[in-house]
Amino acid sequence: MTHARPVLATVAVTACLPYLTLKLSWLSGGSTGIPEGSPLHDGGTAMWLVNALTVAMDGTVVLLVLALTRPWGRRLPAPVPALPLWIACGLLGPIVVAFPVQALSGLLGVAPGGDGDTDGSDAVLESWVWTVVYSGFVVQALALGALFARYVRDRWGPLLRSPLHRHVRGRRSGTRSGCAFAAAVAVSLPVLAGHAARLADEHADNRVTDATFLLYTVTALAAVARLLRAGGSERPAGAALWPTLAAAWLGSGVLACWGGWLLLGALSGGGRALGQQASGAALLTYACQALAGLLLAALAARQVHHRAHLPAAGAADTAVRG
Repeated sequence: MTHARPVLATVAVTACLPYLTLKLSWLSGGSTGIPEGSPLHDGGTAMWLVNALTVAMDGTVVLLVLALTRPWGRRLPAPVPALPLWIACGLLGPIVVAFPVQALSGLLGVAPGGDGDTDGSDAVLESWVWTVVYSGFVVQALALGALFARYVRDRWGPLLRSPLHRHVRGRRSGTRSGCAFAAAVAVSLPVLAGHAARLADEHADNRVTDATFLLYTVTALAAVARLLRAGGSERPAGAALWPTLAAAWLGSGVLACWGGWLLLGALSGGGRALGQQASGAALLTYACQALAGLLLAALAARQVHHRAHLPAAGAADTAVRG
């Protein structure tokens, strides 16, 4: 990994270039990859602002790569790299799972290509744009994820390798966590129901997308439930903390970040150009998804905070507080 780090950094930054190039072209008035009749031509100010925001988001990946590979990145307070990395994992996670499956089903003739009609008459974007951009996202996610894994191993290895089952909280704290988890489950129900209902969609790409979100939602709930249950255990043995924590990290990020992103698109009007529904039911689903993700992330973070300050945490205590 030491020798691979510069290669991974180069790959991650290079994978950002197709997306950034297209977005900067559109911001400057270009129409590369946008067919005639696309609703993106009438996106207006809202669409311009969304494009500008996504340029800033993808540009942040370059900063994250530097933070994960340069010595000064180890000296940053933990929340500084953790928050943008959590957002990046949340936004890229579904793409890494869904896009390869969608691409394979398209090659096999199971699903129509692109995000419009098969004749391209009212497509949002040319089909090659989706392929280039989402392939770049997958490569970007894998390279950034490998760098992130090395970073957290070096900085918080003792904590992540600690036993999953450890008593980390008192009775009152456990009651609050239980109530918060029950609230997260309650607000997740509309999300689960919405994605499950759309599994009957005639478009195979949409079925893959909704199945992916269902997978991440169930994963997040199961991982946080296991963290809370293991946090009340008196037996410091068994599996390590990191697999369950990684599942909670990724699942909560997908819920919160995609729920927030879809909600922002619907409320700003920018999502209408991409065919995003802005009905009351859709807004409720997006809001519940974002809220559930935030609640689950907060519960997982609280468990990690308590574990890092246990006397047996040792070196991990200093690392986390640093």
